[in-house]
Amino acid sequence: MSAVNRIEEGEIDQAQAVLDAFGGNALAALRSVIADAEFLCEQLETASLYLSSGIVRGWLPKFERDH
Repeated sequence: MSAVNRIEEGEIDQAQAVLDAFGGNALAALRSVIADAEFLCEQLETASLYLSSGIVRGWLPKFERDH
């Protein structure tokens, strides 16, 4: 099993928790996760416009996840 799919004992399976929150409706769960991701990307973009590089010591946000 890959590291991405491995759930350690006692850890919450977040994918299953999201699916459970939507009563098993995978399409509704996926739509919600996509909407949340879009919202957070917009918030990150807005925050990056207001923060100077001095405040974050040169750190710049990534808008795309490394795969």
